[in-house]
Amino acid sequence: MMSLGLITDIVLVALLVVTLFYVLRLLRRLGDLHKDRDSFQKLILDFSAATAQADRSLADLRIGADGLGKELSERIGHGQSVVSELQRSSEDLKMLIARAENAADKLEGQLGAMRPAATATAPASGEARARVEAESRPAQDAQTQALLSALGRIR
Repeated sequence: MMSLGLITDIVLVALLVVTLFYVLRLLRRLGDLHKDRDSFQKLILDFSAATAQADRSLADLRIGADGLGKELSERIGHGQSVVSELQRSSEDLKMLIARAENAADKLEGQLGAMRPAATATAPASGEARARVEAESRPAQDAQTQALLSALGRIR
């Protein structure tokens, strides 16, 4: 039989071979882990750069939005002042239209009063009729000019 020392040596050699096999596998996995660690660090650096770029872009966006907000508020203020000016002009136009209507009513009343009087007192001849119309024309022209100048001031 073999000696007890030889059997223990064979068992120890077998165990050492198995240990060596597992050590080699472990070294291979540690190498893979080291490569993955380098890839992971690169991924972290890329992510950090992308985050920094996103922060810069957000800051630029905020600055742009603030500028646009100020410009928009200025335009809104300008628009509101234009609207209020238009409302005042509309009120002025309404007042002038009412005054023009009153003047037109007065003019129609005066013309209505002048026509029957002119036809009753006017002689039948065409020359006398032309003279009466010529005399009433300057008054009508003056009122027409007054209305036109009032309408011109409206514009």
